[in-house]
Amino acid sequence: MRNRRGRGSGAGLRPSDSSGRGGWRLLLPPGIRRPQVFHQGVRGYLARVRQFRPRCRRIFPPGHSGGKFVSAEPSPEVWRGRTSAPATLRAQPSEAGRFGRNFAFAAVGQLVAQVLTFVLSISLARRFDPSIYGIFVFGFAFPSWFLLLVSLGLDEAISTNVAADRSRARRYLTTVALLRLLLVAIALVALWVATQIVLADPLARSVTMLLGSASVISSYANTFNSIFRAFERFEYPALVTIVERSVTVGISLRLLSLGRSLLEVCVVFLIGSLITLALSGAIATRKFAFFTKAVNARTLKEIVKTAIPFGLANTVATFVFTTGLVLLTILRDSASTGLFNAAFTLLFGMFSFLSILSGTLLPMMSRLSQESRRKLARALQRIQKLALIAGVPLALGGWFYADAIIALFYGTAFLPAADSFRILVFSFCVDTAMMGNAPALAAIGKMKLVLYIGCVAAASTIALSLLLIPPFGAVGAAYAFFVSHLLAAGLGAVAVRRLISPLGTSRMMVKSAFAGFVMLFVLVALPRLPLLLGVATGAAVYFAVLFAIRGASKEDRALVGEALRGALPIAVVRRFIGMVRGALMR
Repeated sequence: MRNRRGRGSGAGLRPSDSSGRGGWRLLLPPGIRRPQVFHQGVRGYLARVRQFRPRCRRIFPPGHSGGKFVSAEPSPEVWRGRTSAPATLRAQPSEAGRFGRNFAFAAVGQLVAQVLTFVLSISLARRFDPSIYGIFVFGFAFPSWFLLLVSLGLDEAISTNVAADRSRARRYLTTVALLRLLLVAIALVALWVATQIVLADPLARSVTMLLGSASVISSYANTFNSIFRAFERFEYPALVTIVERSVTVGISLRLLSLGRSLLEVCVVFLIGSLITLALSGAIATRKFAFFTKAVNARTLKEIVKTAIPFGLANTVATFVFTTGLVLLTILRDSASTGLFNAAFTLLFGMFSFLSILSGTLLPMMSRLSQESRRKLARALQRIQKLALIAGVPLALGGWFYADAIIALFYGTAFLPAADSFRILVFSFCVDTAMMGNAPALAAIGKMKLVLYIGCVAAASTIALSLLLIPPFGAVGAAYAFFVSHLLAAGLGAVAVRRLISPLGTSRMMVKSAFAGFVMLFVLVALPRLPLLLGVATGAAVYFAVLFAIRGASKEDRALVGEALRGALPIAVVRRFIGMVRGALMR
């Protein structure tokens, strides 16, 4: 038997005759006994020889990948920064850090897009007369109903299923892209027919078709953005949105300064949608998933089955948010509609914040539900607890400073809208308390249940609006909206309690309410403070009381700290710079 322990390691040794294990023993005269210490020394020497094998020998057994030494998960020493050698793998961010980073990117993209759109809207309103500006607004509003056909919940289906199993990315991308080609054709034909029936002005028809086509193409581009969200890389949708909106708004403002017409501005919007499609498609196919050569009917059935509840839920949500405005115009007058819209627009901005939060949570919860239902339950409880901490002072502070808030944004002529705002702001508090219920239920495959809850909310909104708007006007519409949200939140809480885990926010709800009422007492006791100073004072009192009664544990504060570090602007900027640099180098 050849010695494979290295050259010279077997000098003075021979295979043991009495052992079938092929061991080694030292050659000594027969009459000499070997003490136990001597055996231990030889064994230690042989162990040291075995430890340092020659480099030419095979280190790992056949088929071994070496995963013990190279792993996708960093070691605890790398995480804690206590290793002496530089780590070859960067430590992956925690769930809180990843969520904070994703939310920061989504919020930055949404904020930049809204600000640039607002600037262009003001420029158009000042450049053209109200009738021309009304055509531009109609050109975006009317096609939005046809976008529901293109969307159909397919974006949410990709974000949910691909996040749970990323090996589906290629099949889902191919299937949804081909399916949406058919839906885009149907939507454009339907939009053209409806435009010919509804509109008689040739300019209005042209503007509506151009802007509608741009919106439809942008909806098709969301196929690739959904891949980004499924991989929890929210920096790419933000980058695409910022680039497209910067180009579109920049060229449009330049055309307006040169005295060009509205039709040319609409052509720029169409070009911007093509930029969105090209940029998002190039990034998705190069970095994440490319198209497959065939379409699987089973995959198509799976996608449609997942997407239909999401699409219906989006349609129901549209009715929930527009019922009050429509019925106020029909049952009352335009003045009541204006007052309700003044309060509702501010609330809608707050709900946009929750919508971004919910969109960020969906892929993360889908992944956690595949790993462990217990992880999903813990994440949901922690999110609701932290959201409740932020929602209570916003609701109570908004109720107290409703007059000042309305006057700041709309002027004293809209002060009666403060009554509606005081009611609507508690809808935001209810939604923050139940934050994450819908994404969590969708993550475990219960999107139909979310749809049923949304249908109940929509039906209650319509029924209560018909009952309360005629006698109470805008205040009645606000009560209908609040009660429907309260009902939907209660049903969602019952569903989560039965299907996922019991709610863990009852104690936090009591502590937050106590701190909030102490904040109100201080604000009432003090002389009337200006809005900004009052907001700062109320926030300081609220969080001081919450800290005193231990409303937030050390784990909660550490979680918030990790999320904030992931969402810090410097981290966002560094990620953008690294992403652009990598794209340029390739």
